[in-house]
Parts: sequence; C-alpha cells; structure tokens
Amino acid sequence: MAYRKTTVKNTKDQRPQALQDGKLNQVVGNNLRKLQDECDWTNAQMAELLGMTVTNYDRIKKGEHGLNAEKLSILYYSLGVNLNRLVCNDNSYGLIRKPDDADVTEFDFSNGLGNLIIDIQSTENYEERVSKILHVYDEFGKMLFGLMKPENRPSEYK
Repeated sequence: MAYRKTTVKNTKDQRPQALQDGKLNQVVGNNLRKLQDECDWTNAQMAELLGMTVTNYDRIKKGEHGLNAEKLSILYYSLGVNLNRLVCNDNSYGLIRKPDDADVTEFDFSNGLGNLIIDIQSTENYEERVSKILHVYDEFGKMLFGLMKPENRPSEYK
C-alpha cells in the first residue's frame, strides 16, 4: 500500500482581527452607512437598489446580516463601490472608485511583478509553480511580440 505524502497547510483564519469572529458584517454595515452618506441617498433608495425591504437593509447596516455576492455586484456596478474598501475595510482605497480608475488604470509594474513573484513563491506544489512560471513567460512573450509588430512601432523605426 502506497502512502500519500501529506503537507501541512495553514488553515488558520488569516483575516485581520477586526474582520474575524462575526465582525465582518459590522464592518460592511459601517461602510454602507458611509457610502450612503457619501451618495446622499436614503435608506429607501439603497434598499430599492439592492432589491430588498428597508427593514432588511437596516439589519445589514446594523451588522445583523451580511451582503451576498449578488448585492455586492450591484453596488460595484451601480455605484462604483470599491469592494476592497467596503468588505475588507482597506483604507488605502476610496469608498467609491473614481471614474478615471474605472477606465484607465496605470499599472505599477514593480508592485505587480512583486505580487506575481510572491504568488509563485508561495505555491507549494512544484508542478503548479512550474505551470505559473511558464504561463508568465508565455504572456510576456505575447506582449513583446505585440509590441514588436510594425504597426505598433513608432514611425521613425518603421
């Protein structure tokens, strides 16, 4: 009988302490209150947007109930809500996305590359890690190929 190698996985809740032990609904409720103030909307307007009764919306604002993915999607697309701020309480984001952010996002290459490297390094499975590395090489190759096409070159280099 063959034995399967077991790897120890960290199954501990990694969320910040402020989001653990049922506090997530309170954070979302407080951020909904701030969002409502920022939009200058009434409880009835917010409840109508989310397709619920005012009573249910009040319960969510009090932290008694949470928002499901459907309601989060409505807030994201209808009001431009930044979900990192609303759900994760990440203060590095504004509560409402700026119109500029939705259309044109300047990519921070060093930050993006750093996150990519961390993701690859934290992958435990060797085959999965190799697959991610090959995928990155493939995507960079496609990007460079696209940049080198004659129609993408500046006129002085054609």
